[in-house]
Amino acid sequence: MKQARRAQSAGTSRTYVWTREHSDEVVAYYSVAPTQVERAGLTAGQAGGFSVVPAYLLTRFALDRSLQGQQLSDDLLLDAMELITKAASAAGGRLIVVDAINSRVAEYYQRRGFQPIKGDPLRLVMKVETAKRALSTGMLTVSNQGALAGLVLSTPHGEAVPIVVSPDELRAIAHELENRADATDPATLISLREAIKTALGRDPFDVD
Repeated sequence: MKQARRAQSAGTSRTYVWTREHSDEVVAYYSVAPTQVERAGLTAGQAGGFSVVPAYLLTRFALDRSLQGQQLSDDLLLDAMELITKAASAAGGRLIVVDAINSRVAEYYQRRGFQPIKGDPLRLVMKVETAKRALSTGMLTVSNQGALAGLVLSTPHGEAVPIVVSPDELRAIAHELENRADATDPATLISLREAIKTALGRDPFDVD
């Protein structure tokens, strides 16, 4: 944290923290700094035609030991990605960059859509647009209603859109998601809404 405070004071990065409720105790934090990535280490899609690509570096990403093993790293990562995508919308920026401390951490980021750059397996990148799609996928809540199942899609805008489906339709949705997971590159995000639309042959969440 001393380095984070020094960087904060110098204006080279900004650090964001999680604290316990009704306490100033820091239990998780990450820092974000503007950076650039040379085209040589990127794919054509990542570079977008630029020789030097503007980006955001996600660094000092850490959880207190008391929170580890609770899958809260993903929540912290999503928190950081949301902040970065908002910054990119306001000020520009094409990539999110992370520097893994070892191969195990690099594998963690790869499972969440980051891709290692050429020649450095511990430096990984994700396009800001990919992060935006991940944040816009939404979440699905399922509840049992006897012979029917209720689905509620929670959108990134805070809307809750409910529908009711039959057990057969619910199984079709699960089957479609499974097929997409098997056929899709691990670095590609699956659209929950599109999977449901394909399985049912309609978009049940279309309220327009």
